[in-house]
Amino acid sequence: MSLGERLFDLRQNAKVSLQTVADAIGISKAHVWELEKGHSTNPSFELVQKLARYFGVTPEALIGEVEVPTPQVQMANRIHRDLKTLSERDLELIEGMVQTLRRQSGAASEEGTR
Repeated sequence: MSLGERLFDLRQNAKVSLQTVADAIGISKAHVWELEKGHSTNPSFELVQKLARYFGVTPEALIGEVEVPTPQVQMANRIHRDLKTLSERDLELIEGMVQTLRRQSGAASEEGTR
């Protein structure tokens, strides 16, 4: 699988637009499209790092040297990256949401075993 195909798959799994990626990385929408289509085949290492960080993968995974992590791991990596910028109050809200989801998931699991 080429870098462009992996990039496309990552973007589709993250359910984000070309423009969203472009804005987050600081490049044009057309440049992201060219990368995905294989028209721009020699991106700078800095660009590869930015794209990898955005999608929660390593540069090695993005260029195909190692396996791309599962979508769940990618999401966890993106969330972890973004947590660093949140306020203490926001972190407390997220912790509360996680606890609520765990309780709901546990309740749903218990109902399924009855």
